[in-house]
Amino acid sequence: MDVRYAKEVRDDLLVSMAWLDERCVGLGDELETEFYAAVSVVQERPYSFASDHTGYRPSRLRRFTAVLYYRIESDIIVVMGLFVGGRDVSRLQDRGEP
Repeated sequence: MDVRYAKEVRDDLLVSMAWLDERCVGLGDELETEFYAAVSVVQERPYSFASDHTGYRPSRLRRFTAVLYYRIESDIIVVMGLFVGGRDVSRLQDRGEP
């Protein structure tokens, strides 16, 4: 399946990377690697994650306390957000189309 990203996802990733790099240089790059690894897993097995209370499908990153949220539209995976460290996922509902 093809993957598209809501416009806010880039900011989610960059802000989270910067926050982690403030704590330990290079940790942000590791988050980015984990993020794209999670996207690959979702792309290979998009239906293996069930929708939760947000209405989106969460996929937890392995190493970080981070969750990637996505939805499936026909034959396209739409990544809606990356939330790190328990950030408020209610903001997902306000996100527009990719």
